[in-house]
Amino acid sequence: MFSAPALLPFLVVALGLGLVPAQQPQVRPPEDPQAPVAPSSLRLALEARDGSLRSLTAKELDFPSLAAAGAIALRIEAGPALPPPGDPAARAFLGLHGGDRLVAAVRGGDGDRLDVELAGSVAVPLDVLDLVSLVFPARGDAAGFEAPASGDRLYWVRPTGFDKLDGTLEGFAADGIEFESVLGRRTYPWAEVAALYVEPLGAPKPAAGEDGAACVDLADGGRLHARVEKLGPDGVTLALDKRRKLVLPLAALRELTLDDGSVRFLSTLVPSEVREGYFDADGEALGLDWPFQADRAVTGGPLAAGGRLWARGLGVHAPSKLTFALDGSWKSLRGAVAIDDSVHLLAYKGSVEFALHLDGKAEPAWRSGRVRGGDAPIALPALALEGVKQLELVLSMDERSFVADRADWLRMLLVR
Repeated sequence: MFSAPALLPFLVVALGLGLVPAQQPQVRPPEDPQAPVAPSSLRLALEARDGSLRSLTAKELDFPSLAAAGAIALRIEAGPALPPPGDPAARAFLGLHGGDRLVAAVRGGDGDRLDVELAGSVAVPLDVLDLVSLVFPARGDAAGFEAPASGDRLYWVRPTGFDKLDGTLEGFAADGIEFESVLGRRTYPWAEVAALYVEPLGAPKPAAGEDGAACVDLADGGRLHARVEKLGPDGVTLALDKRRKLVLPLAALRELTLDDGSVRFLSTLVPSEVREGYFDADGEALGLDWPFQADRAVTGGPLAAGGRLWARGLGVHAPSKLTFALDGSWKSLRGAVAIDDSVHLLAYKGSVEFALHLDGKAEPAWRSGRVRGGDAPIALPALALEGVKQLELVLSMDERSFVADRADWLRMLLVR
């Protein structure tokens, strides 16, 4: 069931697109929406298993897969952003199976097929089996929408608000959504649709570990799991399944990572223990805690540090300790730490210390020293994890005040 908290990843994207009031600072200069993005303006990096980076231009990118390039990830280090797709009123957040999501302009559909367009004018034919939710944030407060316990649900825009219709999605059409409810079967025009929730029926996804399987983090906050068929100067060719392929321009990407089981972002794991906020001498919580956020800042906004956005990481607030149970098979951990750029909106910028503890040892395996708001992200040194069964991420106040101690564990990547 999709509740308001489940929509937070989509609202994060909305902040970046200006569809809802922004609570985060602008960390990228505005781009001319009419200006084409030249591949030569992009800076790319291939990340090897040992953590080394190979910088290259788009023209030098010519591989059938990440493995053929000797890399576990392709990162877009710098370059202009593509303009968001379509008119803001027709732009939607789509929740897909497996936690995937897209920001797209809805172009219509036919039966079980929904036609959407991504940034860069990339047309994507989605199947109804792919879809979990479809929300148009420009048409209302998405925090008030939620999925039914069973069946499908349509939020219909009316002059004074929304009508919530429970029933069955019958299909898509060029002019709207065909939906059956207590009002009968009818077509609801796209302009009158605020949100749609579809009961999950189970759609096949590319299996983690299959040849070419990868996770694609998009520059606009979207995410896809697909099979890579080619990396080239014109973009990345992906196979969504046996019959659907698409080519994403490089400027549409933030990162492409192997999904073969040999690498995994820490933010995809559920902590075995979470300790946040302040406690008295008896161990009773005193409140003042900020729940950690996976792949977004602790405030709920996008991870922003060092003047750039990050697709992966953990947003926390001091003091906090996140404990992860490992199986001893991971060889190393890499990543970076920083105070989130959102503190630039505050009078006080924060001051913290990060530390990593292995297998419950009191002495940290790594400690950052004092980190202040506005400092550049600090890269972790090579941290060996062979045989390690427990990893603790500890964030401490570095000064008496805890104000603005919004911190980011950035791109924490486990590697075998």
